[in-house]
Amino acid sequence: MDFNKFILLVIHLDSSMQYKFLEILRCPVSKAKLRFELISEFTKAYNNIEIVEIKEGLLFSEAGFVFPVIDGIPRLLVESMFDYSDFLEKKLSGFIELRKQLEANYADLLKYCIRKNKKTKASFAFEWSFLKPEKNDKLWHDDSSQLANVFLRETGEEQGYFSNKIVADIGSGHGLMTSTIANISKLCIGAEISKAVELAYVRNKNSNAWYIQADLQFLPFEESSFDLLYSSGVIHHTNDTEKSLSLIETIIKEGGKACLWLYHPQKNILHRLMMLLRRFTRRLPIKVALVFLLIFVFPFTFLIKKIKNRNAPNFREEMIDLLDGFTPEFRFEVSYDEAKRWLKKRNYTDITLTTTSQYGFSITGVKKT
Repeated sequence: MDFNKFILLVIHLDSSMQYKFLEILRCPVSKAKLRFELISEFTKAYNNIEIVEIKEGLLFSEAGFVFPVIDGIPRLLVESMFDYSDFLEKKLSGFIELRKQLEANYADLLKYCIRKNKKTKASFAFEWSFLKPEKNDKLWHDDSSQLANVFLRETGEEQGYFSNKIVADIGSGHGLMTSTIANISKLCIGAEISKAVELAYVRNKNSNAWYIQADLQFLPFEESSFDLLYSSGVIHHTNDTEKSLSLIETIIKEGGKACLWLYHPQKNILHRLMMLLRRFTRRLPIKVALVFLLIFVFPFTFLIKKIKNRNAPNFREEMIDLLDGFTPEFRFEVSYDEAKRWLKKRNYTDITLTTTSQYGFSITGVKKT
Protein backbone atom coordinates (compact mmCIF):
# COMPACT_ATOMS: atom_id res chain seq x y z
CA MET A 1 0.00 0.00 0.00
CA ASP A 2 1.41 3.45 -0.87
CA PHE A 3 1.76 6.17 1.80
CA ASN A 4 -1.29 8.22 0.72
CA LYS A 5 -3.58 5.18 0.79
CA PHE A 6 -2.22 4.26 4.22
CA ILE A 7 -3.04 7.74 5.55
CA LEU A 8 -6.58 7.52 4.13
CA LEU A 9 -7.08 4.18 5.84
CA VAL A 10 -5.89 5.50 9.22
CA ILE A 11 -8.20 8.52 8.96
CA HIS A 12 -11.26 6.48 8.10
CA LEU A 13 -10.71 3.74 10.66
CA ASP A 14 -12.17 6.21 13.16
CA SER A 15 -14.86 7.73 10.96
CA SER A 16 -16.36 4.92 8.88
CA MET A 17 -17.84 1.77 10.37
CA GLN A 18 -17.14 -0.02 7.10
CA TYR A 19 -13.40 0.17 7.71
CA LYS A 20 -13.85 -1.18 11.23
CA PHE A 21 -15.85 -4.11 9.85
CA LEU A 22 -12.77 -5.23 7.91
CA GLU A 23 -11.22 -6.26 11.22
CA ILE A 24 -13.84 -9.01 11.53
CA LEU A 25 -13.02 -10.61 8.18
CA ARG A 26 -10.76 -13.63 7.69
CA CYS A 27 -9.63 -15.66 4.72
CA PRO A 28 -12.42 -18.22 4.09
CA VAL A 29 -9.81 -20.93 3.45
CA SER A 30 -7.00 -20.34 5.97
CA LYS A 31 -9.00 -18.24 8.52
CA ALA A 32 -5.99 -15.91 8.73
CA LYS A 33 -6.33 -12.14 8.89
CA LEU A 34 -6.50 -10.29 5.58
CA ARG A 35 -4.36 -7.40 4.40
CA PHE A 36 -6.39 -4.57 2.88
CA GLU A 37 -5.39 -2.25 0.05
CA LEU A 38 -7.62 0.69 -0.83
CA ILE A 39 -8.35 1.53 -4.46
CA SER A 40 -11.17 4.09 -4.22
CA GLU A 41 -13.88 5.48 -1.95
CA PHE A 42 -17.32 7.03 -2.28
CA THR A 43 -20.01 8.46 -0.02
CA LYS A 44 -23.17 6.57 0.88
CA ALA A 45 -26.25 8.02 2.56
CA TYR A 46 -27.53 6.38 5.73
CA ASN A 47 -30.70 8.09 6.97
CA ASN A 48 -29.55 11.38 5.44
CA ILE A 49 -26.03 11.08 6.88
CA GLU A 50 -23.24 10.87 4.30
CA ILE A 51 -20.54 8.34 5.23
CA VAL A 52 -17.30 7.74 3.35
CA GLU A 53 -17.03 4.07 2.41
CA ILE A 54 -14.79 1.79 0.42
CA LYS A 55 -15.89 1.56 -3.19
CA GLU A 56 -13.07 -0.63 -4.48
CA GLY A 57 -10.25 -2.44 -2.75
CA LEU A 58 -8.30 -5.66 -2.43
CA LEU A 59 -8.07 -8.13 0.44
CA PHE A 60 -4.94 -10.29 0.41
CA SER A 61 -4.66 -13.67 2.12
CA GLU A 62 -1.36 -15.25 3.06
CA ALA A 63 -2.76 -18.40 1.44
CA GLY A 64 -2.46 -16.74 -1.98
CA PHE A 65 -6.08 -15.68 -2.49
CA VAL A 66 -7.00 -12.11 -3.39
CA PHE A 67 -10.57 -11.00 -2.70
CA PRO A 68 -11.91 -7.86 -4.37
CA VAL A 69 -14.10 -5.20 -2.79
CA ILE A 70 -16.41 -4.05 -5.59
CA ASP A 71 -19.09 -1.36 -5.20
CA GLY A 72 -18.71 -1.43 -1.43
CA ILE A 73 -19.04 -5.21 -1.03
CA PRO A 74 -16.19 -7.58 -0.11
CA ARG A 75 -16.38 -10.57 -2.48
CA LEU A 76 -15.09 -13.38 -0.25
CA LEU A 77 -16.06 -16.48 -2.20
CA VAL A 78 -13.31 -19.07 -2.59
CA GLU A 79 -13.77 -18.70 -6.35
CA SER A 80 -13.85 -14.87 -6.38
CA MET A 81 -10.59 -14.67 -8.38
CA PHE A 82 -12.49 -16.39 -11.21
CA ASP A 83 -15.89 -14.71 -10.81
CA TYR A 84 -14.28 -11.26 -10.82
CA SER A 85 -11.26 -11.87 -13.02
CA ASP A 86 -12.02 -8.87 -15.27
CA PHE A 87 -11.92 -6.50 -12.29
CA LEU A 88 -8.81 -8.09 -10.80
CA GLU A 89 -6.92 -8.13 -14.08
CA LYS A 90 -7.38 -4.35 -14.30
CA LYS A 91 -6.68 -3.56 -10.66
CA LEU A 92 -4.05 -6.10 -9.59
CA SER A 93 -0.56 -6.27 -11.04
CA GLY A 94 0.51 -9.81 -11.86
CA PHE A 95 -3.01 -11.16 -11.48
CA ILE A 96 -2.71 -13.82 -14.22
CA GLU A 97 0.34 -15.39 -12.57
CA LEU A 98 -1.30 -15.24 -9.14
CA ARG A 99 -4.37 -17.01 -10.45
CA LYS A 100 -2.27 -19.73 -12.11
CA GLN A 101 -0.47 -20.32 -8.82
CA LEU A 102 -3.80 -20.49 -7.01
CA GLU A 103 -5.10 -23.05 -9.51
CA ALA A 104 -2.00 -25.17 -8.99
CA ASN A 105 -2.21 -25.05 -5.19
CA TYR A 106 -5.98 -25.41 -4.72
CA ALA A 107 -7.20 -27.23 -7.83
CA ASP A 108 -9.58 -29.62 -6.04
CA LEU A 109 -11.00 -26.97 -3.69
CA LEU A 110 -11.65 -24.53 -6.52
CA LYS A 111 -13.28 -27.20 -8.67
CA TYR A 112 -15.53 -28.19 -5.75
CA CYS A 113 -16.64 -24.63 -4.97
CA ILE A 114 -17.19 -23.61 -8.58
CA ARG A 115 -19.28 -26.70 -9.25
CA LYS A 116 -21.47 -26.60 -6.15
CA ASN A 117 -22.06 -22.84 -6.21
CA LYS A 118 -22.67 -22.09 -9.89
CA LYS A 119 -26.40 -22.88 -10.05
CA THR A 120 -27.08 -21.66 -6.50
CA LYS A 121 -25.60 -18.23 -7.23
CA ALA A 122 -27.59 -17.91 -10.45
CA SER A 123 -30.95 -19.10 -9.09
CA PHE A 124 -31.00 -16.91 -5.98
CA ALA A 125 -29.72 -13.79 -7.73
CA PHE A 126 -32.51 -14.22 -10.27
CA GLU A 127 -35.14 -15.02 -7.63
CA TRP A 128 -34.47 -11.90 -5.55
CA SER A 129 -34.36 -9.66 -8.62
CA PHE A 130 -38.17 -9.92 -8.63
CA LEU A 131 -38.55 -8.34 -5.19
CA LYS A 132 -39.69 -4.69 -5.17
CA PRO A 133 -39.86 -3.52 -1.55
CA GLU A 134 -40.55 0.03 -2.75
CA LYS A 135 -43.85 -1.35 -4.08
CA ASN A 136 -44.61 -2.97 -0.70
CA ASP A 137 -43.96 -6.52 -1.84
CA LYS A 138 -44.38 -9.04 0.95
CA LEU A 139 -41.63 -11.44 2.00
CA TRP A 140 -43.04 -14.96 2.36
CA HIS A 141 -46.45 -13.35 2.95
CA ASP A 142 -45.27 -10.90 5.64
CA ASP A 143 -45.19 -7.14 5.18
CA SER A 144 -41.63 -5.82 5.29
CA SER A 145 -42.73 -3.55 8.16
CA GLN A 146 -43.33 -6.71 10.21
CA LEU A 147 -39.89 -8.25 9.73
CA ALA A 148 -38.74 -7.26 13.23
CA ASN A 149 -41.68 -9.18 14.70
CA VAL A 150 -40.87 -12.18 12.51
CA PHE A 151 -37.27 -12.10 13.72
CA LEU A 152 -38.26 -11.83 17.38
CA ARG A 153 -40.74 -14.71 17.07
CA GLU A 154 -38.20 -16.93 15.35
CA THR A 155 -35.44 -16.20 17.86
CA GLY A 156 -37.79 -16.36 20.85
CA GLU A 157 -36.32 -13.19 22.36
CA GLU A 158 -37.46 -9.71 23.35
CA GLN A 159 -36.09 -6.73 21.44
CA GLY A 160 -33.88 -5.55 24.32
CA TYR A 161 -31.89 -8.79 24.20
CA PHE A 162 -30.17 -7.68 20.98
CA SER A 163 -29.11 -4.14 21.96
CA ASN A 164 -25.46 -5.16 22.53
CA LYS A 165 -25.38 -8.22 20.28
CA ILE A 166 -23.44 -8.86 17.07
CA VAL A 167 -25.58 -10.89 14.66
CA ALA A 168 -24.67 -12.89 11.55
CA ASP A 169 -27.49 -13.23 9.01
CA ILE A 170 -26.28 -16.19 6.98
CA GLY A 171 -27.92 -16.38 3.57
CA SER A 172 -29.21 -12.81 3.72
CA GLY A 173 -30.73 -12.82 0.21
CA HIS A 174 -32.72 -9.62 -0.32
CA GLY A 175 -30.99 -8.04 2.70
CA LEU A 176 -34.12 -6.50 4.23
CA MET A 177 -33.95 -8.72 7.29
CA THR A 178 -30.28 -7.83 7.81
CA SER A 179 -31.05 -4.11 7.95
CA THR A 180 -34.08 -4.81 10.16
CA ILE A 181 -31.94 -6.75 12.65
CA ALA A 182 -29.38 -3.93 12.56
CA ASN A 183 -32.07 -1.54 13.82
CA ILE A 184 -32.26 -3.42 17.13
CA SER A 185 -28.73 -4.83 17.47
CA LYS A 186 -25.18 -3.53 17.82
CA LEU A 187 -24.24 -4.85 14.38
CA CYS A 188 -25.65 -7.26 11.80
CA ILE A 189 -23.59 -8.69 8.95
CA GLY A 190 -25.44 -10.27 6.05
CA ALA A 191 -23.56 -12.97 4.15
CA GLU A 192 -25.04 -13.94 0.78
CA ILE A 193 -23.62 -16.22 -1.90
CA SER A 194 -25.34 -14.58 -4.87
CA LYS A 195 -25.22 -11.13 -6.42
CA ALA A 196 -28.52 -10.39 -4.69
CA VAL A 197 -26.15 -8.89 -2.12
CA GLU A 198 -25.61 -5.95 -4.46
CA LEU A 199 -29.24 -4.77 -4.32
CA ALA A 200 -29.26 -5.46 -0.58
CA TYR A 201 -26.30 -3.12 -0.10
CA VAL A 202 -27.79 -0.38 -2.30
CA ARG A 203 -31.17 -0.52 -0.51
CA ASN A 204 -29.71 -0.52 2.97
CA LYS A 205 -30.02 2.73 4.94
CA ASN A 206 -28.73 1.45 8.27
CA SER A 207 -25.06 2.04 9.07
CA ASN A 208 -25.11 -0.87 11.56
CA ALA A 209 -25.76 -3.31 8.71
CA TRP A 210 -23.02 -4.59 6.46
CA TYR A 211 -23.05 -7.02 3.53
CA ILE A 212 -20.51 -9.43 2.13
CA GLN A 213 -20.62 -12.02 -0.63
CA ALA A 214 -19.61 -15.36 0.88
CA ASP A 215 -20.23 -19.10 0.78
CA LEU A 216 -21.70 -20.28 4.09
CA GLN A 217 -19.57 -23.43 3.91
CA PHE A 218 -16.47 -21.17 3.85
CA LEU A 219 -17.42 -18.24 6.04
CA PRO A 220 -14.80 -15.48 6.22
CA PHE A 221 -15.11 -14.94 9.98
CA GLU A 222 -13.09 -15.84 13.02
CA GLU A 223 -14.53 -18.60 15.18
CA SER A 224 -16.61 -17.57 18.22
CA SER A 225 -17.15 -14.02 16.97
CA PHE A 226 -20.97 -13.63 16.91
CA ASP A 227 -23.61 -13.56 19.65
CA LEU A 228 -26.36 -14.84 17.35
CA LEU A 229 -26.34 -16.90 14.18
CA TYR A 230 -29.57 -16.34 12.24
CA SER A 231 -30.15 -18.38 9.10
CA SER A 232 -33.68 -18.45 7.75
CA GLY A 233 -34.52 -20.84 4.91
CA VAL A 234 -30.94 -21.25 3.73
CA ILE A 235 -28.89 -24.29 4.80
CA HIS A 236 -31.46 -26.69 3.31
CA HIS A 237 -30.49 -25.17 -0.07
CA THR A 238 -26.92 -26.49 0.21
CA ASN A 239 -25.48 -29.84 -0.86
CA ASP A 240 -25.46 -31.16 2.74
CA THR A 241 -27.70 -29.52 5.36
CA GLU A 242 -26.09 -30.98 8.47
CA LYS A 243 -22.58 -30.34 7.15
CA SER A 244 -23.54 -26.72 6.52
CA LEU A 245 -24.78 -26.41 10.10
CA SER A 246 -21.44 -27.77 11.33
CA LEU A 247 -19.56 -25.21 9.26
CA ILE A 248 -21.59 -22.13 10.24
CA GLU A 249 -22.15 -22.77 13.92
CA THR A 250 -18.45 -22.38 14.71
CA ILE A 251 -18.78 -18.58 14.46
CA ILE A 252 -21.09 -18.48 17.52
CA LYS A 253 -19.59 -17.50 20.86
CA GLU A 254 -19.99 -19.78 23.87
CA GLY A 255 -23.34 -18.86 25.40
CA GLY A 256 -24.45 -17.46 22.06
CA LYS A 257 -27.50 -18.59 20.14
CA ALA A 258 -28.33 -20.29 16.87
CA CYS A 259 -31.65 -19.70 15.11
CA LEU A 260 -32.50 -21.72 12.01
CA TRP A 261 -35.59 -21.86 9.82
CA LEU A 262 -35.87 -25.12 7.88
CA TYR A 263 -38.29 -26.82 5.53
CA HIS A 264 -39.97 -29.79 7.14
CA PRO A 265 -41.35 -32.83 5.28
CA GLN A 266 -44.90 -32.61 3.91
CA LYS A 267 -47.11 -35.52 2.94
CA ASN A 268 -49.85 -33.90 0.85
CA ILE A 269 -50.24 -34.86 -2.80
CA LEU A 270 -49.55 -31.36 -4.19
CA HIS A 271 -46.22 -31.22 -2.40
CA ARG A 272 -45.26 -34.64 -3.73
CA LEU A 273 -46.11 -33.51 -7.26
CA MET A 274 -43.99 -30.41 -6.76
CA MET A 275 -41.01 -32.52 -5.66
CA LEU A 276 -41.40 -34.71 -8.75
CA LEU A 277 -41.54 -31.68 -11.04
CA ARG A 278 -38.48 -30.20 -9.29
CA ARG A 279 -36.38 -33.10 -10.54
CA PHE A 280 -36.89 -31.65 -14.01
CA THR A 281 -36.96 -27.87 -13.39
CA ARG A 282 -33.87 -27.71 -11.17
CA ARG A 283 -31.76 -28.96 -14.09
CA LEU A 284 -32.97 -26.28 -16.50
CA PRO A 285 -31.09 -23.04 -17.17
CA ILE A 286 -32.69 -20.45 -14.93
CA LYS A 287 -34.39 -18.42 -17.69
CA VAL A 288 -35.70 -21.57 -19.38
CA ALA A 289 -37.11 -22.64 -16.01
CA LEU A 290 -38.78 -19.22 -15.71
CA VAL A 291 -40.55 -19.64 -19.04
CA PHE A 292 -41.66 -23.16 -18.10
CA LEU A 293 -43.04 -21.99 -14.75
CA LEU A 294 -44.82 -19.01 -16.32
CA ILE A 295 -46.58 -21.23 -18.84
CA PHE A 296 -47.31 -24.42 -16.93
CA VAL A 297 -47.34 -23.61 -13.21
CA PHE A 298 -47.90 -19.92 -12.48
CA PRO A 299 -51.44 -19.66 -13.99
CA PHE A 300 -52.71 -22.40 -11.69
CA THR A 301 -51.00 -21.47 -8.43
CA PHE A 302 -51.67 -17.75 -8.84
CA LEU A 303 -55.35 -18.23 -9.69
CA ILE A 304 -55.96 -20.69 -6.84
CA LYS A 305 -54.38 -18.33 -4.31
CA LYS A 306 -56.41 -15.39 -5.63
CA ILE A 307 -59.65 -17.34 -5.33
CA LYS A 308 -58.86 -18.52 -1.79
CA ASN A 309 -57.40 -15.30 -0.42
CA ARG A 310 -58.03 -11.66 -1.31
CA ASN A 311 -54.56 -10.83 0.05
CA ALA A 312 -52.87 -13.42 -2.13
CA PRO A 313 -49.38 -12.75 -3.49
CA ASN A 314 -48.95 -10.37 -6.41
CA PHE A 315 -47.17 -11.48 -9.57
CA ARG A 316 -43.65 -10.81 -8.25
CA GLU A 317 -44.30 -12.44 -4.89
CA GLU A 318 -45.73 -15.54 -6.55
CA MET A 319 -42.75 -15.79 -8.90
CA ILE A 320 -40.37 -15.62 -5.93
CA ASP A 321 -42.33 -18.48 -4.33
CA LEU A 322 -42.15 -20.57 -7.49
CA LEU A 323 -38.50 -19.86 -8.22
CA ASP A 324 -37.57 -20.70 -4.64
CA GLY A 325 -39.41 -23.99 -4.86
CA PHE A 326 -38.50 -25.16 -8.35
CA THR A 327 -35.12 -23.76 -9.39
CA PRO A 328 -32.48 -24.17 -6.62
CA GLU A 329 -30.17 -27.08 -7.31
CA PHE A 330 -30.45 -28.23 -3.70
CA ARG A 331 -33.60 -28.38 -1.58
CA PHE A 332 -33.85 -30.70 1.42
CA GLU A 333 -36.44 -31.16 4.15
CA VAL A 334 -35.60 -31.74 7.80
CA SER A 335 -37.84 -32.80 10.68
CA TYR A 336 -37.72 -30.92 13.97
CA ASP A 337 -36.51 -34.06 15.76
CA GLU A 338 -33.64 -34.41 13.29
CA ALA A 339 -32.61 -30.77 13.63
CA LYS A 340 -32.81 -31.09 17.41
CA ARG A 341 -30.46 -34.10 17.29
CA TRP A 342 -28.00 -32.10 15.20
CA LEU A 343 -27.88 -29.30 17.78
CA LYS A 344 -27.65 -31.70 20.72
CA LYS A 345 -24.76 -33.49 19.05
CA ARG A 346 -22.95 -30.13 18.96
CA ASN A 347 -23.58 -29.45 22.66
CA TYR A 348 -26.42 -26.97 22.30
CA THR A 349 -28.87 -26.59 25.17
CA ASP A 350 -32.29 -24.95 25.62
CA ILE A 351 -33.31 -26.24 22.19
CA THR A 352 -36.70 -24.77 21.35
CA LEU A 353 -39.25 -24.91 18.54
CA THR A 354 -40.16 -21.23 18.22
CA THR A 355 -42.39 -21.13 15.12
CA THR A 356 -44.03 -23.63 12.81
CA SER A 357 -46.07 -23.37 9.62
CA GLN A 358 -47.26 -25.46 6.70
CA TYR A 359 -43.82 -25.21 5.11
CA GLY A 360 -41.29 -25.27 7.92
CA PHE A 361 -40.22 -24.36 11.43
CA SER A 362 -37.78 -22.28 13.45
CA ILE A 363 -35.48 -23.91 15.97
CA THR A 364 -33.14 -22.23 18.43
CA GLY A 365 -30.38 -23.48 20.71
CA VAL A 366 -27.79 -22.02 23.06
CA LYS A 367 -24.13 -22.94 22.58
CA LYS A 368 -22.91 -24.61 25.74
CA THR A 369 -20.29 -22.70 27.71
